[in-house]
Amino acid sequence: MTDYSVMRELTFSSRDEFTREPIAEKIIKLLDSAIDVSPLIIDGKWGTGKTEFCFKLKNLIEADNPKDYKVGYVNAFQADHANEPLLTLIAEVAGFYGEDDDKRKSFIKNAIPYLRLVSGISIKAIASLAFGKYAADMSDDLQKGMEAIEEGSDSFIDQSLESMIKDQVEAEKNLSTLKEALKDIASINPVILLIDELDRCRPDFAVMMLETIKHVFDVENVQIILITNAEQLKATIKHSYGSETNSHDYLYKFFKYQINLPTSTKNIEGKSVDNNVTYFRATVQASQVIPQTFKSNEFIYEIPTFLDVSKLSLRNIEQVVRCIETLIVFEDKEKENLVVLEQIVMVFLSFTYISDKKLFMGLTTRDLMSSKFLVFMNSDIVDIPSEQVRILDNPVQSFILILFSKLVKNQVLRIEYNSTIATEKLIKELLNKLSPNATLLKDHTGIKKDSYIYNYIDHTINNLLLFDIVK
Repeated sequence: MTDYSVMRELTFSSRDEFTREPIAEKIIKLLDSAIDVSPLIIDGKWGTGKTEFCFKLKNLIEADNPKDYKVGYVNAFQADHANEPLLTLIAEVAGFYGEDDDKRKSFIKNAIPYLRLVSGISIKAIASLAFGKYAADMSDDLQKGMEAIEEGSDSFIDQSLESMIKDQVEAEKNLSTLKEALKDIASINPVILLIDELDRCRPDFAVMMLETIKHVFDVENVQIILITNAEQLKATIKHSYGSETNSHDYLYKFFKYQINLPTSTKNIEGKSVDNNVTYFRATVQASQVIPQTFKSNEFIYEIPTFLDVSKLSLRNIEQVVRCIETLIVFEDKEKENLVVLEQIVMVFLSFTYISDKKLFMGLTTRDLMSSKFLVFMNSDIVDIPSEQVRILDNPVQSFILILFSKLVKNQVLRIEYNSTIATEKLIKELLNKLSPNATLLKDHTGIKKDSYIYNYIDHTINNLLLFDIVK
């Protein structure tokens, strides 16, 4: 579960594994410019660190704030139980000012008529949500009304319904009054509202939030940034309006601009590296359970470079590391033999467990076709002709292919006639590179089937299956 108390304090200077500060700086330049970019979507898949980016962006804006922005954060998912997106957004704006501030009092006073008009929840809920938080700003009549509600009085509800009918007649006037109140506040302190987690909300609430942004918050000097998964939001729209709805056109009638969070960064050599690969290393290094000898094994960080981890979320990567931590806690220190190889096996099986549970169970039962294993490994069948004596491009990938060739059905390795000597040399070179003490594990066609490393695989699989670590 996201720890928002920690999240709120994060800055790009405290950590920026995915080099996203330049993106945030560009967003701020857009917000400061004369270009009308609001409402703006920051789009990212689930589990790509959108919420963390959101708080870092907020803190960066507030750290250097010559325009004196008031920056608010709204967690839409936490608010959708109240079913009142307008109330949520107005409360965030009102919260910019202290209880005794005249700007706050005036804003709430101008907001109340329209809130009462459009609210779809009960009068009791309106009063408790809208007025309870701002009791000091309420008139004596409304205070008495609250007391009547607490006593279960029907008279207040009847009076309120009558008042709502009158308000309906003045709907446009009330909306204009609210928008003018927003405009007045924003003329002194421009407002930026960051709305997060809308893709996790109930479809009806998500659509209500979009409609509220369009009809109420389209005001000069008020800028809305929606941090969300755009594809999921499109699915939400289809859920609300039917499968025939053009969800793309519907969504983008609300928004003027979209920023896409990249899923990869450039390393020092200029090569593209998936964010999940970067995050895996960072999470392992930050672990309080994983020992330094494990963290220093550079071979373990090669595993997510050849597996397809792009489909995993950052939360999934955290689950992988949790698996590793659990296995380390379970480990019998006295039985460790070839630590580097054991660590490779442990990390590979943890990734397999989280990435593809069905494939993982196939390894458990030895009922896995090599074709599926090769797809998972992003590899073709390995041909070893007699003249080939070099290690494959990635020694860790080569080791896993050779090791697990005896645990899957059909061929992973294709050893040509009279090439056993070349194969033996290849495996010897490979094992020497990974772990110099591992040469005794080999035979002329691979790794000895009675080697302890196969018992270690079973041992690790059983430990992973002992608890449902994903929960």
